[in-house]
Amino acid sequence: MKALAPGAYTVQVTDNCNTTVTRNFTVTGTYAVPSLAITTQSPGCPNSSDGSITINVTNGRAPLTYSLISPSPVIAGPQANNVFTGLPAGTYTCQVTDSCGNFQTRTVGLSATPSSVSFINASVQYVACDSFAVILTFNISNYKPPYTITATLPNGSVVTHVLTAPSLSSGYLKDTFNIRYHHTTGANDQLPITITNQCGVSATGNPTLSSGMDMSPNGNLPSGCANQYTYTFDNYPQLHCGTVTYTLVSPTGTVLATQTNNSTFSGYPTGTGYKVIRQDCCKKDTLVFDWAAGPPFQISYTQNLGYAPCREGMTSLYITYNYGGRLADIVLVSGPPSVTFADGTVHTYTYPDTTTNVWSGSGIGYFGPGTYKIYAVDHCGNKDSVTKTFALTDVRHTAFSASLEKGCTNNNKILLNATSSGWYDAGNVTVNSIYSQHFGTSALSISDSIVSLSAGTYYATYTYQDSYGPAWVGMANPGCDVIKDTIVIPAYTQPAFNPSAAVALCGATRQVALLPDTTTGVSPYQYQIIAGPTTTSVQSSPEFPNLSAGTYTFQMTDACANSYSHSISINNLAVPNVATTGSTCIGGAATFTLPASPFFNYSWQLPNGSTRTGNMLAINPVTSSSIGTYTVSLTSTIGGCTNTISKSYVLNACQVLAETLLHFSGDWKNGNIQLSWQMADETDMSYYIVERSTDGSVFTPVQQAEATGGTLKTYTATDTNVPAGVVYYRLQMVENSGAIHYSSIISFNNANTQSFNVYPSLITGNTPVTVICPVTSHTSFIRVISVDGKVWQTVPIAAGTTKTRIDVTNLARGNYFVVFTGNDNVMATQVWKE
Repeated sequence: MKALAPGAYTVQVTDNCNTTVTRNFTVTGTYAVPSLAITTQSPGCPNSSDGSITINVTNGRAPLTYSLISPSPVIAGPQANNVFTGLPAGTYTCQVTDSCGNFQTRTVGLSATPSSVSFINASVQYVACDSFAVILTFNISNYKPPYTITATLPNGSVVTHVLTAPSLSSGYLKDTFNIRYHHTTGANDQLPITITNQCGVSATGNPTLSSGMDMSPNGNLPSGCANQYTYTFDNYPQLHCGTVTYTLVSPTGTVLATQTNNSTFSGYPTGTGYKVIRQDCCKKDTLVFDWAAGPPFQISYTQNLGYAPCREGMTSLYITYNYGGRLADIVLVSGPPSVTFADGTVHTYTYPDTTTNVWSGSGIGYFGPGTYKIYAVDHCGNKDSVTKTFALTDVRHTAFSASLEKGCTNNNKILLNATSSGWYDAGNVTVNSIYSQHFGTSALSISDSIVSLSAGTYYATYTYQDSYGPAWVGMANPGCDVIKDTIVIPAYTQPAFNPSAAVALCGATRQVALLPDTTTGVSPYQYQIIAGPTTTSVQSSPEFPNLSAGTYTFQMTDACANSYSHSISINNLAVPNVATTGSTCIGGAATFTLPASPFFNYSWQLPNGSTRTGNMLAINPVTSSSIGTYTVSLTSTIGGCTNTISKSYVLNACQVLAETLLHFSGDWKNGNIQLSWQMADETDMSYYIVERSTDGSVFTPVQQAEATGGTLKTYTATDTNVPAGVVYYRLQMVENSGAIHYSSIISFNNANTQSFNVYPSLITGNTPVTVICPVTSHTSFIRVISVDGKVWQTVPIAAGTTKTRIDVTNLARGNYFVVFTGNDNVMATQVWKE
């Protein structure tokens, strides 16, 4: 005997003569399988092979061997060394085997984060005549020195810098090239740049050295009401030595002004042929230009900004004027009568409506679809107008959803998705206090997820945001829309299947299908038979073909590797029990339900002969024609085999009974109440409980009787402790499955102990019904009433009479109440006519 675990053992040896010897012994030891802890060092670059894996082991028995096995980018070992070096990025399968032959396997990943470099800009600064410092700025991610930077000068010479350990500031690297460069007016000279990091990742740039070295007339309109241009000719003083002189010369050659380190001139008349002469310590150059007249005030540019509002179905208008330094009033002249927000709020426009002091470059809103006319009036009295039409496609449309991806315990996922019609629709998504994310990119669809969630209620909200605050036209700030969603993650429940299976017979064998409860566990599921006349391997289908009759133990396993097993006796197809909801009394509404299954088809035959299909039958309202026998036909189809079986149920007024209760009645005898009932069929019936109540509402058990099985069985029970006053009784009927049904309620008045009895309760043919009733001091009445309340017969009973007979010839087949009224006492019982 080998491979024994530590513990106490009993060994018994028996020889051929049946002589037995028993001995006890103990196996000691503390062996445990190897336990692995793995550390990694990722490669320096995505294309390099300088990564490593170190496997540390506790437990197991030495010597140990270490391997990298398939699938791995590198296959290595078995080896005695626990360190593997020279590895590229990838997913590795590590395995350790001890001298006992036990092995443990783990998967680890080596990742090399990609690096990047990009050229941002170049700044040129004066050092001396024809000497400049060029300051280059690069953006760096995943720092990988050294960085090699080359610059090609306009004369073709190449300068190279190698930065072995450059410092970064907020992810930016700066380097300065000091170069000799002589600029010729009008020339466009560039400085090609290349930067490369340790991993071979490179970027290029092509900054212009001559940018800003030539003068140019940059005209600006004034902020006041004048319309004459002010000109600035040189915006780059860092390209010159400390003192620069600017001289303005009129078209006639007159020197108008000379300024030091200031190239801005204003206040001169329009004309052609003006000159500006620039003189610094290195050279002098001249620019000839025309002094232009200022244009009239006008709206220079408008653009629909569907992404600017934070309200659904709205847009804003971006507007600029050619006199950018002036404030203007925006007048909404005409447009649609109103705009309706997503929450139903209606804003009614007023025309004209003025919004004052709006700067050029502002957004105004909110606007719904329609055509609007707008005036811009500056503070100097100048005005211009524009007419804008916003289509449905111009306004903001945002959709947000949060959905559940059910998982194992504490491993659920909420998927978040936001889509929008705009280019830059902004919003913020929150989920309880565990998630808050701002979305504001040029993507029209943004998805994210929250993982490893436990059961609970999660409130997801998407709050609209505007890109910048607009100027409100004729309205107060309407606030921002919010889309809300609630996700309830149910607690994980173990997988389960219905304790009954679907069965279809094919000759001598049975096609069997489990009915999994898909609300339990996590799909996909796997199934197998683990015990019984036959067993099977794991399969994805709940169908099992060609089974013989017998008891099988089925097992169901979900995606969380949790299982559920249950033993089911497989024989023939049977109609499941009917579940009843609602009221089956006349005028009520009732629903009868059978288990739904992809393998079952149901057909119902009603008392009136009509048929219905489906696993649910609704009766609304319940009428007298609803009372009677219902036949359910079940057709089971599994794996190409089809079987049909039927079962009948009887509906009595106010009660659906799985088995047929023919009557439940009682009689006073010697101060006790003798109760009796008769069953037409006791298939699947377990036992009966007679219950008593003094208020007709709360019932307590009086006596229990076990069902004996068979047909037309009669039972009796005696209540020997009858309370005073009116006493109510009902019969509780319990099936083998645990299903419970109740009879109708009968009552007795303990103040009047004379008997009331009606027989037979099951009327065959036209046999008269005999009624034994209490003696009264005046005329009393017996009425025959159907379950829908209709009175079919009224029979007067003379004072002192205790027995009479009722002719039932004219009564149709069905359920009736026989009601006795006398001496302020009402008694009733049910009868059934076949």
